[in-house]
Amino acid sequence: YNILKARGAKAPKTTRKTPMTVANPREIPEYELNPLELQVRKSDGITKGMFQVAKWNGTKVAVKILEKDLCADPESINAFKHELTLLEKVRHPNVIQFVGAVTQNMPMMIVAEYHSKGDLASYLLKKGRLSPSKALRFALDIARQV
Repeated sequence: YNILKARGAKAPKTTRKTPMTVANPREIPEYELNPLELQVRKSDGITKGMFQVAKWNGTKVAVKILEKDLCADPESINAFKHELTLLEKVRHPNVIQFVGAVTQNMPMMIVAEYHSKGDLASYLLKKGRLSPSKALRFALDIARQV
């Protein structure tokens, strides 16, 4: 690097730090994914907006992207951290599987299992609301897993 710098090379651009960037590489969470391994495409059967379809190691996944302007909002960052904490803990057949996250680079992302039938909101729009007893049964069953 010093030889190149002496001959006029510019310093490499550093990646923008996120609010969750750790000072010590040993503190990087084990769920951290390399964003270069994600091949993000346009939405395909997933709610428009923050969700995208991607390929990760040859597997189709759903990616929730935290918009860059929200990274300056403490409330959005806390919601992002809370969602990560919950997704890390939940293992249930009725809940999509958490794959990992990108928290050390921009944009920050949550990567989860892709469901070919779309997201829950779209499903409920088509099929209608769950009965209160069925919704309560699902909620209690999932809560026992956390």
